[in-house]
Amino acid sequence: MLFLFGATAAIGTAACDDPFAPKATAQVRTDSFIVYSVSQTPVNVPAAFNIVFFTPLRLEPTYGFDLVFDIDEAGKVVLIPVRLVGGAVTAARHVGLQKITVPYDDVKQAPTSGYSPDSTLLLGVGEGAIVELQTQVCEFQSSQLVYAKLQIKAIDPVSRTIVFRMTYDPNCGFKSFLPGVPTS
Repeated sequence: MLFLFGATAAIGTAACDDPFAPKATAQVRTDSFIVYSVSQTPVNVPAAFNIVFFTPLRLEPTYGFDLVFDIDEAGKVVLIPVRLVGGAVTAARHVGLQKITVPYDDVKQAPTSGYSPDSTLLLGVGEGAIVELQTQVCEFQSSQLVYAKLQIKAIDPVSRTIVFRMTYDPNCGFKSFLPGVPTS
């Protein structure tokens, strides 16, 4: 009798879970990277970044990147979404940027609104941004969005290099920047 009660309770609890709710399976990733400014550098150096593959890339006509990095005349980093670089070829690609207004480490989750889609963003050393990316990797998921945050750690106007750190939640629709696999 006790076994039957326990089994009924377990089934009742499982019935409350939504079997169609998205489940996170991958760990949130954090790492630091070095890229070059897209201007005044050789074409074979990485001046772009692919968020899903979590890797710097050089600019190529395949447009396999999400963000391009540049350094303006004032020495600030210019984040440029792929859509502004590729024109009609990348017209369907969505990259939204939002400047972080609190300390970088205080941002534990991506906000649900406030992104400037397909607009450039200027950042100085220590400043950061949150990125909302629509990706085909999530094509058959309930949300096609993934989120990342990045912070500029160093800018060298002579070598035209930019050092940044990025935290990325690879789980479609999840917005966590905490270490581990997100639970919500």
